[in-house]
Amino acid sequence: MIDDAAVRPTAADLLRLPGPRRHLARVAADLASGLGCLWLLPGHEVERGRADLYLDRLLADLDDVVEVPGPGGGRAARADGPAERADEELWPGVDAFGDVGFDYDDGLGGWTAPAAPAPAPPLGTPSLTERLAGQLGLVGDPVEELVDGADLRAPVVIVRAWREDDPVALSRLMRRLQAAVKNAGLPPARRPRLLVAARPEDLAPDAPEALDPGLCAVHWWWSVWGRLDTATLVAEAEADGRSAHGRHTAGKRILAAVRHETVVEVCGPDLPLAARLTGRWNGRTDDLVPALTACRPAAGAAPPPAANAAAAYAPSPEPSLRPAWQAGLLDSWEGQVRCSPVEWLAGADGRDRLDKLVWQAQNRVLLPLIDDARARLVALLPQAAARGARHLAATYVDRDGGRGGPADLASMELGDIWTAVRRRDVRFGTAQYNRLSTLRTSRNKLAHRRPLTDRELGDLVDALTG
Repeated sequence: MIDDAAVRPTAADLLRLPGPRRHLARVAADLASGLGCLWLLPGHEVERGRADLYLDRLLADLDDVVEVPGPGGGRAARADGPAERADEELWPGVDAFGDVGFDYDDGLGGWTAPAAPAPAPPLGTPSLTERLAGQLGLVGDPVEELVDGADLRAPVVIVRAWREDDPVALSRLMRRLQAAVKNAGLPPARRPRLLVAARPEDLAPDAPEALDPGLCAVHWWWSVWGRLDTATLVAEAEADGRSAHGRHTAGKRILAAVRHETVVEVCGPDLPLAARLTGRWNGRTDDLVPALTACRPAAGAAPPPAANAAAAYAPSPEPSLRPAWQAGLLDSWEGQVRCSPVEWLAGADGRDRLDKLVWQAQNRVLLPLIDDARARLVALLPQAAARGARHLAATYVDRDGGRGGPADLASMELGDIWTAVRRRDVRFGTAQYNRLSTLRTSRNKLAHRRPLTDRELGDLVDALTG
């Protein structure tokens, strides 16, 4: 078992995962094509400071960037506390021994209280438009000056909306710049672009719908994480805790693959939980529930509403899911709207839901191996057929009168081979018979959507490697 004290993912770890990189590349591509962008992120990402890190990483690859300072006068003004640095621990609250306090919120652990309203700006605070003009070194209307483009500049103007205090003013600026660009008929290469990174509550309610899709793209931090992200993080956590001198037999490698895939499937988009479960769980299904509970107790919040199948493929979380999405309670992952398992594990159907995920993980790893083992048994059939390969093929494969022959035996399933053995049309030794029995039993159980127990998994591994 890997000690989770060594599992300390950082913001830098997260930013180099394929999901965020792919998402940032899409935003950058739209900006490069001349589109403005409205980038909507959940509140829990902003509150942890991760949203600022995502934006910083995006800006590093852009040319001619003009960032509008917040009403407080600079980058340091932040509504939700200090940002994490890329080299700091990504999920604060985990001590050197992996213990988490009750105030720990890793972004997927449960409902979080809404951010307190921003205080009213003091008298004399420059407006958003005035601050933009100041950054551009202009005296007049910055929108007109940007579109007029006497200096041939086409900058990307950045607004971190969670630092602003007037959602209506920000929405107005977005509409004004869009209208001015459209009226001027500017080609894409000459357009000034506005990139607004925001939570939904940072804007007027109708702001996204009021934008012209031909001039502004809307990106939601939704369906960013995928299986490869979770699997990469788990693999790195496994590597951190693995002994350099360890020697793995074929059986141990199969069990390690099942364990890895189970962590990925069970945790889904809850990457912090996946990293911690990698360190705590020994791979036995009987110990999975205690390990999950030890990683992080449920927050006790009301479960989010059920989502239809199409919701996971939508470009944004549907309105009924947005409060839970904002709190980091759910996300779209691999074509499913997934909630962190620690939130539903204690429910009436919690064990059934967990068994389904374990079954899916076992299917991914074991079914190809079972089929390979079936093919090895098929290779023995021409010599083991009591009345010859042609009779065996005609009886169990070519029931409709095909040619029959050794080559046709390749399609025989485990059930057909089992029947042939029981009817004494195939003569197997004891070891081959036992292997066939275990493979057939395991395949049938997985086919009926039931996960293998620890004992059954051990028997199957012996059959696969014996």
